[in-house]
Amino acid sequence: MRLINKSLAVLAATALVMTSFSNAFADDGHYKGWTRSFEEAKELAAKEGKAILMEFTGSDWCPPCKALHKNVLSQDVFQTVKEDYILLVLDNPRDKTLVTPAEQEQYKKLSAKYQVRGVPSVFLADNEGRPFHFQSGYGGQKAEQWVADIRAKKEALETRDAAFARAEAAEGVEKAKALDDFISTINPQLAANFYKDSIDLIDQLDTEGVTSTKRWTSFETKFNELAGGDLDAAKLSAELDKLIEATKPNPEKAQELIFKVSSGIFQKGNKPTAKALLIAAQKLAPESSTGKRIPQILQNFFKE
Repeated sequence: MRLINKSLAVLAATALVMTSFSNAFADDGHYKGWTRSFEEAKELAAKEGKAILMEFTGSDWCPPCKALHKNVLSQDVFQTVKEDYILLVLDNPRDKTLVTPAEQEQYKKLSAKYQVRGVPSVFLADNEGRPFHFQSGYGGQKAEQWVADIRAKKEALETRDAAFARAEAAEGVEKAKALDDFISTINPQLAANFYKDSIDLIDQLDTEGVTSTKRWTSFETKFNELAGGDLDAAKLSAELDKLIEATKPNPEKAQELIFKVSSGIFQKGNKPTAKALLIAAQKLAPESSTGKRIPQILQNFFKE
């Protein structure tokens, strides 16, 4: 019996070692030079004076993730990104032997915190993990272009810190304007998730609606009320035109919100209202990536 127990212990230890080697190989072969620990990434970022690039991925099943890795992340030019960022991979593979139990738990926790809705999702964050840029998916960009774009995004952190410093020294609407210099430039979802305190302060201080953030929050609230009501397509379209004229929201942000709501309404079977919203969204920013997609969507799904 002792011999059997000893043999089982040896087998268990061997399995543990093999798992460790497997994970080390995954690091070296698939994400060489990346850390898999959020806490380690923060420590390294603070020590080296860098920001953090975190990628949420599904390395063994997600086609866009695989394409991003093949076309960009594994290319030599991507190594220059390390001059600005500590690289953190947060992987959710189907083959769980590629990640440790601790990494699986970390993914669950962080994907909930950052409200990840799909992969690949890339967040750029400061050394405390507070993001200042977010992008989802991969559009097939060449490695050189993707790298240049992501390195340029580091300026958003400098913009944030400078804006917050000005806000600290200001009062009243001037404080709101300083905060708005950063908040108005980032993804609305990111702003709502991580900078709600700043949004609330802008809303409180900007009583005249002079900041982009105040105009956006006003538009968002009233649009959601409109879209959730019982207005027919024509009436909704007319009311939306009035709302846009009154609040003057950022066109591309408003377009994305209207597009998202239109998709939900379409799925519920209300095609006339969904179509009216798509037409309104397309008019806001016809040259944006979403604006260019809408005519094809109208042609494919809203034929008379």
